[in-house]
Amino acid sequence: MPRTVLARAALLETALPLAPALLLAGVGGTAVYLAYAGFVGAGSPPLLPLLVPVAVYAACLPAGRGDVAAAPATHPAELRST
Repeated sequence: MPRTVLARAALLETALPLAPALLLAGVGGTAVYLAYAGFVGAGSPPLLPLLVPVAVYAACLPAGRGDVAAAPATHPAELRST
């Protein structure tokens, strides 16, 4: 299997399932964060915590690509059982 195909598949297996979960977590966390800021009477809450889901997503993508780099190069003949 070509390495580019393997890298693309690993990236899609990591990025696609993770994106909706992080989007939902980001929206829910933002709602809780803004509700709490309104409850305690903070004027304008800082927006830095809103970048946490983006940072988590960015950290997970290289981890998915690391699997491709760690995979040994094998020939299809080596994968067949004899």
